[in-house]
Amino acid sequence: MSSQSKEVEAKMDPLEAVDSSCKGPVLFLAFSAITWLVVYSLFSMLAGVKVHAYGMMVDSEWLSYGRIQPASQLALQFGFLVQLGLAITAWVLSHRGKTVLVDGGYLYLGGLIWNVGVTLGFLGILSGGGSGLVGLQMPVHVLPILLTGFVLIGVSLVQTNNRRTDEEMSPAQWFLFTATLWLPWILGSAYLLIYYFKAKGVMANIVDWWFIQNFTKVYLTFVALGVCSHFFSLFTGRGVVGRGYALFAFWILLLFGSLGGISIGAPVPAWLPALSTVSSVFYFIGFVAISYVLYHAQNGAAEVDEDDKDYFSLMRLALIIFAAVSFLNLIFAFPGMASAAEFTTYGPAIGLLYNLGFVGLILIASLYHIFPRLAGMSFSPKITKIQNIAFILGVLVATVPTALGGLMSGDAVLGSGFYFSSVGDLLLLLASLLLFLNFLGAIIMAMKSCDCFSRLCGKQATKEVKA
Repeated sequence: MSSQSKEVEAKMDPLEAVDSSCKGPVLFLAFSAITWLVVYSLFSMLAGVKVHAYGMMVDSEWLSYGRIQPASQLALQFGFLVQLGLAITAWVLSHRGKTVLVDGGYLYLGGLIWNVGVTLGFLGILSGGGSGLVGLQMPVHVLPILLTGFVLIGVSLVQTNNRRTDEEMSPAQWFLFTATLWLPWILGSAYLLIYYFKAKGVMANIVDWWFIQNFTKVYLTFVALGVCSHFFSLFTGRGVVGRGYALFAFWILLLFGSLGGISIGAPVPAWLPALSTVSSVFYFIGFVAISYVLYHAQNGAAEVDEDDKDYFSLMRLALIIFAAVSFLNLIFAFPGMASAAEFTTYGPAIGLLYNLGFVGLILIASLYHIFPRLAGMSFSPKITKIQNIAFILGVLVATVPTALGGLMSGDAVLGSGFYFSSVGDLLLLLASLLLFLNFLGAIIMAMKSCDCFSRLCGKQATKEVKA
């Protein structure tokens, strides 16, 4: 770094210095995540259409339903949710710790490796090299690449958290720091158990179900709760209310979220589904505790700035979806109700509602707040309003009718549920395209406003004159 740039950084406001350190890495990961959201929306819509028109593209094995559906889930979970979660986590840990992002170059390198891994996994599934598992659907050679990329990003996040100015960590930091350590552990453990220690048959499925449970109930949930806790405190200007409840919720969600995930009809010993039922009950107790904390944290809604009111409302809606899904998970954890939903479209639909309606909506709402502070340019308000409406309607239409159709289990009702789902997929595709164009357009406008293009051209002209 030159002496001039050091002087400029020294004169910066502390928050501006934090944002400056996060700018490149966070925007890179966020743009990659949004790109994968577009890919997911496109292939999810194709998968939905093929349910009705199963003869479409029948000669192309690359585009068969059994390949594009798991490929789309890979794009959603590992391409969109994980990457955007890492981007927001980096910004929150820096701001919470009141320190610059440490070794931001690791986020570039790790993000690049992660995207290479997701791309190879996506193409591997389409070419027929999928594992056949639900959670770890990518080919075996992709897992070490993903693990390497995440570990590199995690090195930066852990160092940033360790250099915080306050010795005591806030609940937001508890959740985000734990999530950063949790994913590489479950990813590495599942890889070793299935591919190194050669778990076969139902044992491989048990490990895969364990990974899905931890990925959803611990990693994604902790990222969403950590981000939500930070922004509620930021928007209202209030500290944590009920720190003891937050600590209790943290340990209950961590302990019982890491257990279970085995359905009633699984061909396993009876104690495993029973353990899943018990863990679901205790997990709901943790949900009640964290709901109490978040409810009191957002009571100062009248103090929220006008610019942040819409983002605040989106987060509230996401928490309502979180509450609804958590209650449904509790009800359907018991054998009587679980048997009615077994082997239907109810489970995948509720899982999608959780991933996009709760986790995805919170991450997108937080991106709306962060982006102007990093790029110096806000999203287009009109486009943002349209994409929010399309995204919310798309999530609800793509999941709720399909879940209800699965419970009713009638052919006619099930078919109508899939038709509604296709409309929802179309709305999600529209929302993701608008978000992509909004993001790209704002970046281009920001580069024009800071004369980046003219500087590059000016430097090139100067070199030509000197030559």
